[in-house]
Amino acid sequence: ATVRAAREFAVLEAGGVRLAVVGATDHPQEYAAGADSPGVAWADLHAGVPDWLTESVGRAAAAADVVLVTPHWGPNMTSRPPRHVSAAAPELLAAGATLVAGHSAHVFHGIADRILYDLGDFVDDYAVDQVLRNDLGLLFLVTLDGPDAAHLVPARVEAMPLALDYCHTRLARGEDREWIRERLTTACAEFGTAVADRTGRLTVDWR
Repeated sequence: ATVRAAREFAVLEAGGVRLAVVGATDHPQEYAAGADSPGVAWADLHAGVPDWLTESVGRAAAAADVVLVTPHWGPNMTSRPPRHVSAAAPELLAAGATLVAGHSAHVFHGIADRILYDLGDFVDDYAVDQVLRNDLGLLFLVTLDGPDAAHLVPARVEAMPLALDYCHTRLARGEDREWIRERLTTACAEFGTAVADRTGRLTVDWR
C-alpha cells in the first residue's frame, strides 16, 4: 500500500526454521510505491544497491535463521546477468543474504556461490525464442545444512530440467533435457561453477 510496506520483508516458518524473504525490483520504475501510493519496492540497481535494501536485508538477517533475497532484475530474454546485476549480487550477500535468487530474463542463467542469477520461467505462455529456448526451464531445489537453524548455509542446489508447454509444465526428456544440461553447464562455467548430472538432477555443490 505504501513504499514502506513494499520494502518490508516477510518471514515464513517451516520445520522450526524461520525464513525471511526480501523482494525488490529494478524495473519498471513507474510501478514504484510512493509515500501514500501502492506499488512495488523499486531499487535503482544501476546506481548500486540502495541503503534501504541493504538495511532491509540486515534487519531480515537479525529476525530469521535464513534470508532469501529475490530481486526482479535485468532485462528480458538475456542469457547472462548484466553488469549491474553481477555487481549487486555480492553486495546483497555481504548485507546478510543466505541466498540470492533473481528473476526477470524468462531464461535461466548460471549459478555462482550462493547466487542463482536468474531462475528463468516455471509456467509460460510466451512466444518461444528458438535460440534462447524460453520454453525450457529448471526447478531449483536448494539444500541448507548446518549444526542448527541459526547456522544454516546453502550446501547444494539441484536443478530439475523442465519443458514449458502452454500453461503446462512437465519434466524435460531426451533432446530437451540435453539442451538444458549443456546450457546450464556452459552458463555456470562462466562463474567457475561445476555442474554434475546425478539421478536426473543437475547438481551444484557449494559445500
